[in-house]
Amino acid sequence: MTLCDVAERAGVALNTARRALHGVPSVRPYIRERVQQAARELDYHPNLLARALKESALRVVPISVIDLDQIYFGSLAGHLSHCLVNAGMEPALCFNSEHLLRMSRSLSTSASILAAGFDVTVIQALAQRQKVVTVDSRLNPMPFVGNVEVDFPGVYRQAVQQLLATGRRRIAFCSEFYLRASAHGWFDPKFDTVLATLHEAGVKPVMPPRATAFSTPATFGAWLDERPESGIDALFCQNDMTAVRAVGELAARGLRTPDDLLVIGCDNNQVVPGMWSIDVDTAAMAKDAVDLLQLLLSGETHVAPRLHKPRLVDDRGAPIGKRPTRTHRPAPDRKGHR
Repeated sequence: MTLCDVAERAGVALNTARRALHGVPSVRPYIRERVQQAARELDYHPNLLARALKESALRVVPISVIDLDQIYFGSLAGHLSHCLVNAGMEPALCFNSEHLLRMSRSLSTSASILAAGFDVTVIQALAQRQKVVTVDSRLNPMPFVGNVEVDFPGVYRQAVQQLLATGRRRIAFCSEFYLRASAHGWFDPKFDTVLATLHEAGVKPVMPPRATAFSTPATFGAWLDERPESGIDALFCQNDMTAVRAVGELAARGLRTPDDLLVIGCDNNQVVPGMWSIDVDTAAMAKDAVDLLQLLLSGETHVAPRLHKPRLVDDRGAPIGKRPTRTHRPAPDRKGHR
């Protein structure tokens, strides 16, 4: 059924039927009721997408995320969606920045959010025709683009300094994402900062053969089996899920965290006894991102970035560095030597 059918059934002009269904006050009440009755009888439903496109009022906001399987991106996407709905907009999840770009062109959207703004080319292309907000994009300021900066470098530098201060100097990484980022030439603010801080301290990280990080906890465990004398005393992991699996690999070999090897995760959502984590408030980050988007949509050309500072916490969620931490003594290897 079309609007023409509704107008014919109600016995009014097409424009009158349109104004009646749009709630225009000048339409007489009995005519509005007649048009609404005809719409119900014909089971007529207006094409809201077509109307929005015609009126340049489409409120769909695509959100680009990298991997919803990661709790960080899943949590951030969820909070972004809630904030957009509360602001009267409709979120649409995209698998990557290229997917977001295609959707934006197809629907002629007026705004987008990139939950991981690595692709400079896509962001610049979007900014030429709409408002854009990125999360931790590391880009120079540009018109019509807002950014929520996440101080991962600050908290990871603190973590390394804390480890070195307590005597832990054999430090390794376990992150499949870091290996992917390295292959694409992306800057990883977490492990790139750890590497830089270790280099400044004259400490070399422990690396597996032909790689800068262990891809999975299982490969890390297998590597430990071959090198029981490796002496690794700290392991940075991609996130808490990876860290918990790493703790399991250690437990299977009779090793404990933090006494034998301290494991550091990220997101502070699946911490086990003895672990450290990086506490990231994705709800606050999402609110800041949508606030910036609303400023841009209201007519602002340049908006100042919002800064979020994660915290280094222990297995109880207490900030690390606020109280004395015992000095680490290297664990004995399987032969009983330190």
